Amino acid sequence: MKNSLLFILPLVALLSSCGGSDPEHEKIVAEHKAMVTADSVKHASTEQMKQTAQRFLDMWFSGKTDGVEGIVAENFVTHMEMPGVTSTGIQGLKDMIAMSSAVFTGNKTEDLQLIADGDRVVAHYTWKGVNSGGMGEGMPATNKPVEVKAVDVLRFENGKVVEHWGYMEEMKMMQQLGLMPDAEAGAK
Repeated sequence: MKNSLLFILPLVALLSSCGGSDPEHEKIVAEHKAMVTADSVKHASTEQMKQTAQRFLDMWFSGKTDGVEGIVAENFVTHMEMPGVTSTGIQGLKDMIAMSSAVFTGNKTEDLQLIADGDRVVAHYTWKGVNSGGMGEGMPATNKPVEVKAVDVLRFENGKVVEHWGYMEEMKMMQQLGLMPDAEAGAK
């Protein structure tokens, strides 16, 4: 009992000395609360951007653009243009999705990783699809499957995608479709 009192008495003294209205203490507590709140808002914003990026990719690979205006800004710009698509903004995106869906079916992503930093989300994934439509003059449908790695970077403003950059293993895709010799065949 005596040992417990030796521990409890200093603890009670310490706690009671922390009470009262110490302006410096109140300032520190207020700053801490503001930091926690800002951190919570940033986390919520990051999660919202990741969810929007997921919806963007789902829209792209499903070919369904219903609700695109809710996640993409009117002044949307892509830096991964498609031959034959001359429209811009949301209409340009819709046209790109329509063209892509006409050329590749059975689209799906695997091993999707979304990383958010600042106003950008980076998506890294494996894309699979089947070439069921022609890709332009001299490139008829092959009906062959493709499986390539891809990366998309989406920039956000006010919760909407305003800019897009993308990369996929295009040479590997063309080799899988039989439209380009692979490295081994080229070396022979």
